[in-house]
Order: sequence, then C-alpha cells, then structure tokens
Amino acid sequence: MNYKKINYDILPLVIAFVLVLISIIVVSTSNYVLSIKHFLGIGCLILSSFFYFKNRVVFYLIFGLVLLVGVFGPIDFYFRTYKIGFGSFGINPIFLGLLILHFALVLELAKKIDEH
Repeated sequence: MNYKKINYDILPLVIAFVLVLISIIVVSTSNYVLSIKHFLGIGCLILSSFFYFKNRVVFYLIFGLVLLVGVFGPIDFYFRTYKIGFGSFGINPIFLGLLILHFALVLELAKKIDEH
C-alpha cells in the first residue's frame, strides 16, 4: 500500500482558517462587526494559503510575516481582539501561539531536509 505522508506544516494555517470561520459565524449571527484590520488579516491569510500550494518557501516567509505583524495588532482575523501587555502596547496571544507553532514546524522541516 502507498500511504501519503501528512505535512504538519499546514496546521497553523488550518487553525487560522478555523478562527476565521468562527468569526464569520459569530459576526453573521450577532451584532459584532468586523473592522478593516480583520479584512486585511483575512486577505493576508488567503494570500498565504495561495502560496502554500504554489511555493512553500514563499508561504513560510509570508505566513510568518503575517503572524509577526498580527502579534502587535495591525491585522487580525478573529472577531475578538485579545491583548496582553502594558497600556497601549500589547501582544496578541493567538497570533503569538500560531507564530511559535509555525516557527517550530518550519524548523522541524528544515532539520528533516538537512538530514537528507
């Protein structure tokens, strides 16, 4: 039997799309409103997913940059914004968790490539 190997590097992207789906459901069933930073975040997520299937190296860079920018708040794709920090400076823990997961999976993939 031929088994196709599962690529775990798509996991942060899938989690991000699940968060977008939750946001769309909540916004359509309640009185929440998405702002421009949400639409920018969703657009960047769609652009990243395009590069996942076209060029993985570009995907790793673009998605990593999207998550890095999202950590500090200019873009978002979840209907609620969570911040941890002082005063006006805050870090979005959702983006930080996705960035750490993305970074760990890319490093694991680089180690596998380096072994061969």
